[in-house]
Amino acid sequence: MAKYKYPTLQEIRATHAWKREYERYLPLSRYLFRPLGFLLTWLAIRLGLASETVSWISGFVALIGCLCLMSSQEQLLLIGISLLIFFNLLDCVDGSMARTMKTENPYGSFLDSVMAWVDIGLWALIGFMTYRHPQLLYWHNPFDKGEIVWLITGGITCYFYNLVGYVEGTFDRLLRKDINNLFDKTKSGISKDGVAENRNDSLSFIRNIIRRINHNLRVRETYLFLLVLAFIGRAVDLLLIFFLSYYVLHTILLVIIYCNRGRQLRKSHLQEPL
Repeated sequence: MAKYKYPTLQEIRATHAWKREYERYLPLSRYLFRPLGFLLTWLAIRLGLASETVSWISGFVALIGCLCLMSSQEQLLLIGISLLIFFNLLDCVDGSMARTMKTENPYGSFLDSVMAWVDIGLWALIGFMTYRHPQLLYWHNPFDKGEIVWLITGGITCYFYNLVGYVEGTFDRLLRKDINNLFDKTKSGISKDGVAENRNDSLSFIRNIIRRINHNLRVRETYLFLLVLAFIGRAVDLLLIFFLSYYVLHTILLVIIYCNRGRQLRKSHLQEPL
């Protein structure tokens, strides 16, 4: 009987090549979580684990981490944050295993998404943590209302985080395909003015920087990294204020942009001959 040949680290990395462009400007993912994820993938395969098993483990790790963050004991908070970081690492491993072993399937994809449940309530959880641990606050008594302000801030931040995802998902489901088709049709008919082109070139660098910053602010690795810094600096409330402002602004901009594109689509439909 031929001896089973386990994939090498190089072969595991090769299966991730298609995602390198996506993570090109995500330094935490590219240089920290992915390399560690490849090592854990290598180990998990040799332990005989299935990718679905790793998904279940990641969900359990996230649950324990969340319970630690809800604890009244400060020494458990750092354990909870560490477990959430480990959860994020495992979230890289299950997909890497499925691609390496060629075991990708709908159930595995579903399980991978479901076990990321912690993202839905992360900011509410952080708000609850600051409410129970005022020593983590930079602004201890905002508006003379006490720590309850940060509990509410965490809940509102959580709402707008999920609202951004809802708006994006609705646009993708109802308008994305038609909008892309419209842009493909009109692209060849767009006139190119030299002055306007130069103006666009002068703004392209700024736009790319904004896109990269926004891209980083949307990923879990950044949340957790900034949470560690805020925990060490005893300024978790400032983290909540920042992301509340970010998600509110992001929601408003998305609604404006998507409504504008929707109006363009409606206009094109009305102009089409019957």
